[in-house]
Amino acid sequence: MTEKLYDNGHLREFDATVVSCVRSERVPAGAEPSAGGQDVYEVVLDRTAFFPEGGGQFADQGTLGDSAVLDVQLISTESDSDVIVHYVDAPLPEGAAVHGVLDWDLRFRRMQEHSGEHIVSGLVCSTFGCRNIGFHLGDDDTTCDYNMALTEEQVRDIEARANAVVFSDLPVTVSYPDPAVLPDLDYRAKLDLTENVRLVTIEGVDVCACCAPHVSRTGEIGLIKITNFEKAHGGTRLHLRCGRNALEDYQEKQSNIQRIMDLCSAPQAETAAAVQQLTEANGSLKHELSVTQVKVAEAYLSALPAEPVDGSLVLYLPDADTDTLRALCNGGREKCTGLSVALTNAAPLSAGQEPDSFRYMITAADGRPLSKLAKTYNEALHGRGGGHDDMLQGAFGATLSEIRAYFVEADGNNPKMA
Repeated sequence: MTEKLYDNGHLREFDATVVSCVRSERVPAGAEPSAGGQDVYEVVLDRTAFFPEGGGQFADQGTLGDSAVLDVQLISTESDSDVIVHYVDAPLPEGAAVHGVLDWDLRFRRMQEHSGEHIVSGLVCSTFGCRNIGFHLGDDDTTCDYNMALTEEQVRDIEARANAVVFSDLPVTVSYPDPAVLPDLDYRAKLDLTENVRLVTIEGVDVCACCAPHVSRTGEIGLIKITNFEKAHGGTRLHLRCGRNALEDYQEKQSNIQRIMDLCSAPQAETAAAVQQLTEANGSLKHELSVTQVKVAEAYLSALPAEPVDGSLVLYLPDADTDTLRALCNGGREKCTGLSVALTNAAPLSAGQEPDSFRYMITAADGRPLSKLAKTYNEALHGRGGGHDDMLQGAFGATLSEIRAYFVEADGNNPKMA
């Protein structure tokens, strides 16, 4: 049984003895195999400060001697003795004395996040009488699920109270109660535990069964920020950032808001209103452009011969929106006896660049079953898309001349189109 040193969450280094080392068949998520493959070894120590994955928290990383620790897992053996296995990138001799060093920045960030989650969940559950039904501590986001709906006002109140707990610098303690008294204790637990229960307590705020390392005082968390909340599983999901992660999240958002302020020439308090004005102006311009493009399509069609072309037409307008392309396609059907193929550029072009991919709409004046022919057209012109017998739409990865050759020069008599 491995002696667990991580109850002391601030232990960054430790000395231990290698009990066993074997080549592993497992490739941990942290491993980055080289071209020839990377050997991974399973190392068991007599004692360790590396936390194995569990309780919603990822495993620690760091080094054992000259070996990089890629992952850590707690394994329950047949003798009910828990063994902690370290997955490393180089073998360590059995019986050797090794020095372990944790990736402290990573460990501390996770402790800040996890202790912050305990504060928030403790307050939510005690205030509203609900349950914490899910928790995930990720390196990019921490989420907590509760089995009731919360309003924005309630969420902001919880955030303010959680930070008041942080600023009060309360002690965070760990205990292992006697199993005989567990039924009489009031604590949060996601599992029905009966023995070896480890309780993490923040007096007056939360008591929760948890196996992970935590800060020793709430002041170490620094800041708790609820970045978002949403409906999930019939209740509410909160997204958190705590400590250093909260600071970096704030810095990123501050950088973005500063760019918006510069682009909109607006003070920070007025950026939302400025962006809304730009959005409304942009929507108005898009509408005006669409109306103008439809008129261009109508002018394009009016310039065609009055008598319908005997065969198919390929009509091209650069930078047409969907409504314009549809108007062009439907108008072309009145100008031919075969297919009306309307095209526009699939992507914006730089000056002098020739288009080699197009969005398309296709309809037929002769009643062809277009839905059955879509696959044929797409295969011939490196396209994708589909639709119904009255209209197809999608994109072709071919040049304009190739598309014209296929539809116009074949003129509907091509067996692929008939």
